[in-house]
Amino acid sequence: MIKAVLLDLDNTLLHNPDREWVAAFRQQWDLHFAESHGVENASSALRNAIRCLNREPAAYRSNAATIFDALSFEMPLTEAALSTAITSFYQGNYRGLRENTAPIAMAAELVEALLRQNLHVAIATNPFFPEGATRERIGWAGLSDFAADFAFITHSENMHFAKPNPAYYAETVARVGVEPDEALLIGDSVQNDIEPASAIGIHTWRVNGIADLSSVYDQVRESGWRQKYLSRQLQPSMILPQYSGNIAALHGLLAEVKPHQWLQRPDPQEWSILQILCHLWESEAPVHRARLKAIRDQDDPFIAAPPPPGPDIPTCHEEGYEALYCFQRERKETISLLSALTPAQWDRTARHSIFGLTTMLEMAHFTAQHDRLHITQLCQTLGKCAE
Repeated sequence: MIKAVLLDLDNTLLHNPDREWVAAFRQQWDLHFAESHGVENASSALRNAIRCLNREPAAYRSNAATIFDALSFEMPLTEAALSTAITSFYQGNYRGLRENTAPIAMAAELVEALLRQNLHVAIATNPFFPEGATRERIGWAGLSDFAADFAFITHSENMHFAKPNPAYYAETVARVGVEPDEALLIGDSVQNDIEPASAIGIHTWRVNGIADLSSVYDQVRESGWRQKYLSRQLQPSMILPQYSGNIAALHGLLAEVKPHQWLQRPDPQEWSILQILCHLWESEAPVHRARLKAIRDQDDPFIAAPPPPGPDIPTCHEEGYEALYCFQRERKETISLLSALTPAQWDRTARHSIFGLTTMLEMAHFTAQHDRLHITQLCQTLGKCAE
């Protein structure tokens, strides 16, 4: 059943012809840097910077940091001057680009209808722009009244992947707090929206024009529409993007942690943020990867579920980020194991003490679900989750 709706922005909620917009943006970017800083052809550096996104292996740096570093490498400006220049662009020339866009009819009505159904509604726009600029674009779409109601808004400062990488969508659903097959993506682009979202198990709905958005609005007002979306059949190709997207979601959440919050426990029966990270790290190799190895190497092995950890598990490290990096290194080993599997190995069976008869694919997917369970727990501890 659908619990969250991810809405693409450009040419889904906001009319924004791609070619015209890109040309106008580059023109204003070049004009700003030439007039204010004497830098010619600055848009070429920006284009190269955007190409640095979705690097493999994943660096798990925010898109904003990746873009900034690439611009720093190419532009003859100090980091301080470049930072000032980017900020002044988005406060000046960028705002004039509004005239190249127009709200799409029924966008506001659709958002309102979804929110009234107590769905998590997220803006899933390609995260090239900083938060302020992205929120302005939401305003250009006539959706300013809903800005505080969105469960999540993707932008360059809180995301670590970009479209069309399926890991972008895995990171998004992890931040929203739902499973992929509990989400519906509404977007216009096959390449950027439909195919990569489907690749991790998200339901999709392609729109193309105002009439299509009206059709979406009509259908989501029908009784029982959410129950029509059944669980997606698992595929091996869904797993690794989810693993990468989940790590990215942790990085995004931890960027918001204040020093005094690492050891805070919202309740005596709840873990602190540091305990959550320690649990993820310390269960990766001996629990999650060990059972995947057992299924790979043994015929129909019996997998015993570990005893549930209590509320007072010890912390594994003094620094939260060090615990994350340790988990990240262990997850890299798990990804390597799964990357080497043959199609037949993904189908190998096992017997689990709780789940009964299972497969390599189901156990690998359970690891991704385990990630998201604790990502939501961490989000709730921070008070950053949608109600």
